[in-house]
Amino acid sequence: MPGLSPVFNARTAEASPAVLGILVCERDDRPPFAESAFLRRLDRIGSRRGLRVMAFAPWTWDWREGTVKGWTWDTGERRWITAREPLPAVAYDRAWPETDDEKRRYRAALRRLRENAKLTLLNGCLPHKGKVYESLAKIGSLRKLIPPTALYRGPDSLSEWLNEYAGAAFLKPIAGSKGRRVAAVSERRDGTVALTGRLNDNRPFRIEAANRREAIDRLARWIGDRSYLMQPLLELNNEDGNPFDLRALMQKDADGRWALTGIAARLGAAGTVTANLHGGGTAAPAYGTLARQFGECRGRELLRKATDASFAIAASLETSFGRMAEIGLDYGIDRNGKLWFLEANAKPGRAAMASAGASAASAAAERPLSYAKSILLRLATTDNRCSPQGNGC
Repeated sequence: MPGLSPVFNARTAEASPAVLGILVCERDDRPPFAESAFLRRLDRIGSRRGLRVMAFAPWTWDWREGTVKGWTWDTGERRWITAREPLPAVAYDRAWPETDDEKRRYRAALRRLRENAKLTLLNGCLPHKGKVYESLAKIGSLRKLIPPTALYRGPDSLSEWLNEYAGAAFLKPIAGSKGRRVAAVSERRDGTVALTGRLNDNRPFRIEAANRREAIDRLARWIGDRSYLMQPLLELNNEDGNPFDLRALMQKDADGRWALTGIAARLGAAGTVTANLHGGGTAAPAYGTLARQFGECRGRELLRKATDASFAIAASLETSFGRMAEIGLDYGIDRNGKLWFLEANAKPGRAAMASAGASAASAAAERPLSYAKSILLRLATTDNRCSPQGNGC
């Protein structure tokens, strides 16, 4: 492809303003991409709202014709069918590249597409966790929610951290997701060390080390040259001793205003260190979970605090990193009832919202389409398809 932006001529296809593209990563098996069931649901909702939903991988873009290899759901044949389609004006990123090579391919293709074509991303993206923490820590009301955090810089940095935080630490990838490749370190009085966490495929592990040096060396080999963050090992467990957290889903409504879709509790499996659903956790109603742990009055107060924090965090992240359509926010609550912000996800799952109530589960799928349609209507009248500021992935 030439280095200059392509010149669109009479043969260049024009995208319909009533089409929402869904960015995916194609695969050879069936279904042809992840979240097929969710995309079919978007297709059903979109058809009721006069919005056509089409999935495509960014590397299928043909700059000469202005088309992509589009996937649409054929209700009659009950299968995904494909055809060359005009590049949509707006795209909703639900791609899940798996390997490092696939991640590089996806990012390069999306960057090429955005630099050379008119495409608005519905949902922006966030930088790594360290930058998110730094940004939120600048706001006084949010600073107290963020656990002490430092960059892992090798064995000596972890040893110093253990000295400062009573022989315990939680390590997580600076750019990880779904609870994968996290590790908890806990020294015992006899000098032995328990290492627990999750592997890259989200399977839990538990290792007993004879002493701190053995534990630190094991972790150093496991981490390798990856970037990690260190935090205190907070006691984020329920009354049964199993991990639990809260997932809040913030989404833009049809008017472009932030709305809290719902808050659900996520309960981790026994013997694990995280509550992620991808790692075997289950979802539960937030209030009931908190009431059992802290009592009804304190449970309501914690929900209110999580709600207030979610609106403040969503607004702050959007100010710092560009326009967003939705953000998943995770909170931990320690044994003393202290609320902690754990992380934010600009490409959140929504399975937990079923436990937040029927209206939350419905809104979780409908709100992105309502917001997308409002953007498409505006673009149809202004043809101002500028990408969201500052959210290039």
